[in-house]
Amino acid sequence: GFELRGGAYRPLPRERVRQDAIGVRSKKLELFLCVTPAGPEPLDGSLRLYDPAAGEFLPNRHELDADNRRLASDKRQAEARVAQLEALIEKMQRRY
Repeated sequence: GFELRGGAYRPLPRERVRQDAIGVRSKKLELFLCVTPAGPEPLDGSLRLYDPAAGEFLPNRHELDADNRRLASDKRQAEARVAQLEALIEKMQRRY
């Protein structure tokens, strides 16, 4: 990363963000831009934003998509369960 100072771009100092990540600080965002450690996962070695206040990487698009799919599935299951319970209540009301 670079910063414009005095009309010239100067490299930002790299800082250890965690034991496994080094990044450059964005003063405006109050975040670090890091390269994640290389590893077996598909997104290892990618650029990530790290929030030092929270002590974690911000979720990336793939993680958010997975969370949204999981939440949509949970919602469908909850709606199906509500429909079952409503049908059971209606059946019991007719019976009594």
